Amino acid sequence: MAYRYKTELHCHSKYVSSCSDVGAKEIVEQYLEFGYSTVVITDHLHEGTFQHWIPEAGLDERMEFFLNGYRKVKEYAKGRLNVLLGCEIRFPNTGGTDFLVYGADEDFFKNNPDMYRHERYWMGSLVHNNGCMFFQAHPFRFGMMLAEDYVVDGIEVFNGHPTQKSHNRMAEEWMKEYPSFIGISGSDHHGLEQYPDAGILTEAPITSNAQLLEVLRSGAFVCIRDTDTMESCRQKILGT
Repeated sequence: MAYRYKTELHCHSKYVSSCSDVGAKEIVEQYLEFGYSTVVITDHLHEGTFQHWIPEAGLDERMEFFLNGYRKVKEYAKGRLNVLLGCEIRFPNTGGTDFLVYGADEDFFKNNPDMYRHERYWMGSLVHNNGCMFFQAHPFRFGMMLAEDYVVDGIEVFNGHPTQKSHNRMAEEWMKEYPSFIGISGSDHHGLEQYPDAGILTEAPITSNAQLLEVLRSGAFVCIRDTDTMESCRQKILGT
């Protein structure tokens, strides 16, 4: 059986991620157009998220707000596109260092509404104690702080954002130093002008968190690295 089902592992909605300008309709229709069967919504989860939108809100209200993006995309999809919950989390005093969480359900977030106020060691333990997975996003962008191999399950070896300097080749080389690492790929999608160009290919469509975790742990996938699409989007966005 061929690897032919596309899953996006890094996508932001405008409802939570202030850097995104795409809503539920735009996300769902574009990913269906580009042949994806599954999208993981990984909205930004850090202090700045809430300072931008609801600075006076308490922790529980903040987490309900965070979940809103995923819920809206899932509701609009109505089963035409599998929509899973994830996050891109950042901790205090770490610059732009981001981590991706996969396999968590809504209760995980509701039960730990202050998770973004801790640090990567605490968060890695929380994620793994709950049977989920923890990856470092775009580890070689300027200003990143590399995480230890005992903290994360792997790294994003291909980040498809067309205008960010993610230095994907360096990430690929870094992977070779750590045999236990799992390498993943994500479009880091923020807008309609940024076409989906990354993710993973699998033999069957991924329809649940449990299935996603099984695929990632087994290595039964191929990373999508559509550099041609990434470059064409870069030229279009920058006007070059």
